[in-house]
Amino acid sequence: MKRYLRYLALISALALVLAACGDGEGGDTTTTAGEATTTAGDATTTAGGETTTSAAGDTTTSGGETAFTAVKACFVTDDAGVDDRSFNASGWQGVQDAAASGAAQPDPILLESASEADYQPNVETCLAEGAEQIVGSGFKLGPTIETFAAANPDVQFTLIDAASNGPNVAGTEFQTDEAAFAAGYLAAGMSQTGIVATYGGVNIPTVSIFMDGYARGVAHYNEVNGAAVQVLGWDPADPEAGVMTGVFDPADPIVRSTCESQLDEGADIFLPVGGAINLPCGTAMQDRGIDGALIGVDADAFDAMPAEFQDLWMVTILKGLAGAVTGSIEAHASGQPLGGSSYVGNLANDGVGLSDYHSWTDRVPPELDAEVQQVLADIESGTITWEKYVVGAGG
Repeated sequence: MKRYLRYLALISALALVLAACGDGEGGDTTTTAGEATTTAGDATTTAGGETTTSAAGDTTTSGGETAFTAVKACFVTDDAGVDDRSFNASGWQGVQDAAASGAAQPDPILLESASEADYQPNVETCLAEGAEQIVGSGFKLGPTIETFAAANPDVQFTLIDAASNGPNVAGTEFQTDEAAFAAGYLAAGMSQTGIVATYGGVNIPTVSIFMDGYARGVAHYNEVNGAAVQVLGWDPADPEAGVMTGVFDPADPIVRSTCESQLDEGADIFLPVGGAINLPCGTAMQDRGIDGALIGVDADAFDAMPAEFQDLWMVTILKGLAGAVTGSIEAHASGQPLGGSSYVGNLANDGVGLSDYHSWTDRVPPELDAEVQQVLADIESGTITWEKYVVGAGG
């Protein structure tokens, strides 16, 4: 059986427990045995998990257990845009899921950034629209979020892929190199040429952490099996030399040319890190008739990417972005303070993991799959030491 990611939400379990155990402010909300919730003043009643909401529509419940006071949410993408089929798309899905659960008000605000110059005006727009929780999508939004959070202490901010940088900022980080390590081991075992490759959009921690874990996983495969599989695009001993396209736009010609240069060197399995910059590589592989594979990141690429590439996706390194964002909003909506805290998703808490092999299920030998599952277990238990194989910086 494959190891699946359960998308544990950011401290949502704590929020559920606390909300179920106490009354609301001023005794407005009462919960009895998880069966019925009545909110005075709002005329919102839930019995057995069925909700009737007043015209105000401010307070709802989830599963007959937790009362939410829906918050006005605003989501700001980084410059890859919401249609990246990966990072931003997952974060925005988390906001939409929060709206579906009643934690966020209907029709949350979506603001896309075409460049870093859009970060500040987009956050200003969120504030002008009365947002109570602003979700910044990406490591690069950190300085902007920090500035606006300090100036707006009554607004809750959630920063994806970075630690908290203020008392009203909830950080979310992911130890994706743990899962990437196992993906590298798998790639090394599946390569027919003995050469695998990786490239990223920009050399920032949230990109390079995938590449570093991947390369170290290949090294572990070589050590265990007496092999000599080569990794193109990343050397853990020289991270500044990592191969980057410099863009996250799949339409930029440099993306395909980066992949093609690695194809020219004999690579047959690729880990592109940076939204949809994997798609031009898939097209290049198809055009050349390469019997190889792509490894996805963040959201399961088999479902998230266009159907014509499904046969190429061997596995995806999953990151629980959607669940973390939903959990952050749900915790806020249930009255829990979030600022100053950071959630780190890892293998142990199912914040990261590997997807199913999908169309590659019958191609991956059972013996290799068993080794991959053991690698995941060994990382989680500490049998594979962090210092030896992985740069332990969440991202």
